[in-house]
Amino acid sequence: MITFVVMSLGVILDRVTKFFVLSTMQEGESISVWHDFFYLSCIKNQGIAFGLFPNNKNFFIVTTIIIICILLYYWKSVPKGNTWIQIAIGLILGGALGNLWDRIAFGSVIDFIDIGYNNYRWPAFNLADSIICVGVGMSLIDFMTVKKSNVE
Repeated sequence: MITFVVMSLGVILDRVTKFFVLSTMQEGESISVWHDFFYLSCIKNQGIAFGLFPNNKNFFIVTTIIIICILLYYWKSVPKGNTWIQIAIGLILGGALGNLWDRIAFGSVIDFIDIGYNNYRWPAFNLADSIICVGVGMSLIDFMTVKKSNVE
């Protein structure tokens, strides 16, 4: 249950933030939020992380669906008492579904978080990307903790 609550919240927050960006900004527009470090920038990313491999929309849609299915299959084997990994899976699923929605609806992912300094910018990303990273990080911590306790 916790997995689906977290997943749903992730999708809702992702959709709300992207709706805000799309309804208030033009593609390519940037607004400084905090000095030169943090901008909101409306960017349509047809690739994956860092804009790699653009123009492969159908491949990314199919790959995302396969990953979601694998996660759901894995989720069935996770003990109900392992709230940490339940939340991690919910975060990954929420982010994956948020970006999948973009690819299906717009043919690209809407990125808007733009951080850096002067000309040194990190590639723009979105809330879905962030929650996927948090979920993967939580999964890695869980894996390392379980692995370490099994060794001892």
